[in-house]
Amino acid sequence: MLKLYIEKDVSSKVLLKKVLKENNIDEEIIYNDYGKPYLKSNEIYFNISHKDNYTVLVTSKKEVGIDIEKITYNERILNKIANDEEKKLIKNAEDFTKLWVKKESYVKYLGMGLSYGLKNVDTLKLKKYQIKKYQDYYIAIYGDEVKEV
Repeated sequence: MLKLYIEKDVSSKVLLKKVLKENNIDEEIIYNDYGKPYLKSNEIYFNISHKDNYTVLVTSKKEVGIDIEKITYNERILNKIANDEEKKLIKNAEDFTKLWVKKESYVKYLGMGLSYGLKNVDTLKLKKYQIKKYQDYYIAIYGDEVKEV
């Protein structure tokens, strides 16, 4: 079952410790070749993102990725991360930010992070994601437990 945690002025390490304690989990954290953290037993999966003073963490029974970004628009970044079809759909800062968080949550789900290349992610084909607005930010969760859109 997916569970989202949002904290202000808390480090990712502190939030992770808090969540593990709440779930009565005390075990070693290991990392894949790209630096994505896992619990050794894979009892639960988690992913963390932070932006400005906010840290978000998601837990799941299956593989998951998360990203948070402040609502903004940057044409230079858009040209680096979006394909031509995606660019046609971007009308404002909200559209841009939703595209960005969707792409980042997906590459984090894969466990490869930015090394995968955001331009290689075609968001028009992604189905297992949620996007939530939180104040001036968007949060995207991509994962096997997320219902298809």
